[in-house]
Amino acid sequence: MSVTETAGAKDLTGELQDALINRVGRDRFRMWFGQITQCHRVGRDVVVDVAAQFALDRIGSRYMIDLRQAVVDVCGEGVSVSLQLAPDKPAQPVEADDAQADSQTESAATLRSDEPSETATPAAAAPSRRRSRGEAPRDNVQPLLQVSSFQSASSDDPVPPRRRRVASWDQIVVGKSNKLAATAARMICDTPGSASPLFLWGTHGTGKTQLMDVVATELRRRHRLRRVISMTAEEFTNDFIGSVTGSGLPGFRRRYRDVDALLIDEVQFLPGKRATSREMLYTIDSIVRAGKQLVFAADRPPMEIPGLGQDLAGRMAGGMVCSLSPLDHEMRTQMLQQLCDAEDLGIDHQMLADIAGNVCGDGRVVSGIACRLKALVSMHDEPVTYDQITEILSDLISIGSSSYGFADIQTAVCNTMGLPKDALQSKGQSRNVSQARMLAMYLAREHTGATYGDIGKYFGQRSHSAVIAATRRIAGDVQDGKTFAIGNRSIPAKQVLESVQNMLRSG
Repeated sequence: MSVTETAGAKDLTGELQDALINRVGRDRFRMWFGQITQCHRVGRDVVVDVAAQFALDRIGSRYMIDLRQAVVDVCGEGVSVSLQLAPDKPAQPVEADDAQADSQTESAATLRSDEPSETATPAAAAPSRRRSRGEAPRDNVQPLLQVSSFQSASSDDPVPPRRRRVASWDQIVVGKSNKLAATAARMICDTPGSASPLFLWGTHGTGKTQLMDVVATELRRRHRLRRVISMTAEEFTNDFIGSVTGSGLPGFRRRYRDVDALLIDEVQFLPGKRATSREMLYTIDSIVRAGKQLVFAADRPPMEIPGLGQDLAGRMAGGMVCSLSPLDHEMRTQMLQQLCDAEDLGIDHQMLADIAGNVCGDGRVVSGIACRLKALVSMHDEPVTYDQITEILSDLISIGSSSYGFADIQTAVCNTMGLPKDALQSKGQSRNVSQARMLAMYLAREHTGATYGDIGKYFGQRSHSAVIAATRRIAGDVQDGKTFAIGNRSIPAKQVLESVQNMLRSG
């Protein structure tokens, strides 16, 4: 094999490793795919060398669909996949071979996106050690299994695409609530590093993780960037702790600083981890200096995450900060119609619009509704009716029910406005607390049917007339387009109200 072919095989191996990690997870990758030694092209065929027979058999029987889809992600459709036992190399002195194995292990750790190096299974390294000590070479190495990348081994039907991760802009619904964030994401997909870091924030179910998945996919496919790491802050923390106690920090730092792009979700879980936060700060500095792309996501802006630290929050806010609001009626309708049309359910769009108008703004709930509708359609040979749909979705479209209590409303308001849970029952009179308390009173009156007196008693021993004034004030603020103070920002009252209702309905 020439030098050019060897370099191409290394690139293909690294890209396929990244694609497999995204599909099967770090643990399964390390256990079964960690013994893949090399991948190379032979015409329209991708040949995958596996170090051990047992791992080859396991991949062939359990993970060929994942392997084929990973090849499609990297090479496109129409490429077949072959597995074969890796040919043995000539025996070398133990010392030289061990040094080479250490170098390969370190390189694999760098390619591995986010896997803690200390979790590598001893079995994965055992075959190469045995071969280095002069084990007899295997004879008659032939491809064990060859299956088209887009066809099942046991059927002529196409393999259905995995739907765990969004891989295309066609699956993203863009509207008023996420237009700025989607535009910024497209911008960095077109020109990586043009807005780094990009920080996406919003309550759960607003599409932050979906946008990050699309960005990661686009960077790999369009720009052929091999070292694109997408993970959560918890995974980053676990890998850091494992490196400190096990493999050492140099390997960890090479893994995360020598990247093409780093995407970290759920940043709000970093506070309280001083050493991890400090390492994250240095990692950000290194990647920004290299002109590479950083993307973060959290449930609130970086400067308002308690305990994050001014230095780290400032660096995360140093690029572009974009908010995502709960999905409005139009976006929920478009998303539900898109999901149902993709499954060819044949449900009238007006019925879907009515359903979307009676559910919360959480995108995950809308996706769950589409799954239920698919099951409902499969149960009946004739078109489903609106009554059948509302019956199967009764627990999700019970708008205005009395299932919410004072405590539920208090928790939702405090989480949305970034206040301590007991703030609404205190005597505090600051603008943030007063507005939050009035909003909670308004929602309590709307959703619980409790008397003004009971509401006032719960929220800080307020009088009957104070609750009446609060409900009228909130209704007027929403109608007049006034704003609420949340941290250092002013957010439209209607948007805050929708965020709280979204949190209530989605539990």
